[in-house]
Amino acid sequence: MDRTTPLGQGQGLFWNLSGTWSLVWRRLAGEVDGSYNCEMDAMTAKVLFFGRLREVVGLSEYTYELTDGAPIGSIFAHYAERCPRLAEFRTSVVASRNCEFVDWETPVHSGDEVAFLPPVSGG
Repeated sequence: MDRTTPLGQGQGLFWNLSGTWSLVWRRLAGEVDGSYNCEMDAMTAKVLFFGRLREVVGLSEYTYELTDGAPIGSIFAHYAERCPRLAEFRTSVVASRNCEFVDWETPVHSGDEVAFLPPVSGG
């Protein structure tokens, strides 16, 4: 038996607890004839926070579910909404994708590694 949790009413879209998206048509509700079933992996990126940013958000690593091609700045904004103190660092943070420094409009794709690094000083 497939254990699923509904995402929304009347959509026919369910989150499969095994970690994949399942498009499950509810035949009994008469939405379709029940012959169509499609599964695909969720699109995710690994998000890393370093230094003081790690202390602000509470963990050093997250898995972020994304829309393919979303700008890296929107990922930072997502976490800043949940941790308002993080927004204070926005002007001094450097972003990277797959170990290369990038600007805030750089698109992120499934499987990418995104990192946010605070300013560093030293001698």
